[in-house]
Amino acid sequence: MAYLSQLYEPLKTISKKSASLQSHLASAERAFALLDHPSDVSERPNARRLAQATGAMAFRHVSFAYDGSSRVLHDLSFEVAPGTRVGITGATGAGKTTLLSLLTRFYDPSEGQILLDGVDLRDYRLADLRDQFAIVLQDPVLFSASVGENIAYGRPTASDEEIVAAAKAAGAHDFIVRSRQGYGSRVGERGMQLSGGERQRIALARAYLRNAPILILDEPTSSLDLRTEAVILEALERLMRGRTAFLITHRASALTACDMRLHLERGRLVEATPSLLRRQR
Repeated sequence: MAYLSQLYEPLKTISKKSASLQSHLASAERAFALLDHPSDVSERPNARRLAQATGAMAFRHVSFAYDGSSRVLHDLSFEVAPGTRVGITGATGAGKTTLLSLLTRFYDPSEGQILLDGVDLRDYRLADLRDQFAIVLQDPVLFSASVGENIAYGRPTASDEEIVAAAKAAGAHDFIVRSRQGYGSRVGERGMQLSGGERQRIALARAYLRNAPILILDEPTSSLDLRTEAVILEALERLMRGRTAFLITHRASALTACDMRLHLERGRLVEATPSLLRRQR
């Protein structure tokens, strides 16, 4: 009877685990199916290494269609010198985000070429190419981890001092140290324990830490109030300094920091002009 009583709990655990194991196997099957899915872009056999780009970009008669027939972008041609800040404007659906997806080679152009430092993006090693970019999105992707760990996602090998320096540059240090656990504070799922401005500053700190030569900013101030926007714009000004930057925005206040403006309409480049405000400075 004693042996039977001791055996009861392990048997109960086995019965529970056998049921949960089936759901775990189904999830694993879906995960492996995703990992086995062929990439939308392929790396050439003898792709070139790229350590550090200067940031010179050029589009040469670039067209793109997701389904191979209905074009999203039509014959785009422009050049961007290293260190130039490019503001990209246009109505929703004009092709702004698609243009940036081509820059990072999430897709390849249907026609034409995109050059980085005079070399077609398709000639570079994919991992090396994407190491040249830091991306800040409208809705930052934060993980259910600490503030410090979320910033360090930009460069996992960074020291604590480098993480703090990046946070200070992004204007995030003050609100971080005011929290109970500082850089060890948990942000919650998708950063739900932080405000929109705080999440955006964490994303900027991550981009600072990454220290990539090319910066992509997709509507970083669209959902912020005017006071928070001013803080973010100040941090963006520091972040873009010395880097080639592409900024998608609908706000005129953000465009004042740009040297060049690209205006898209229905996938066509209808205007490519230097910023008058920058020239007057």
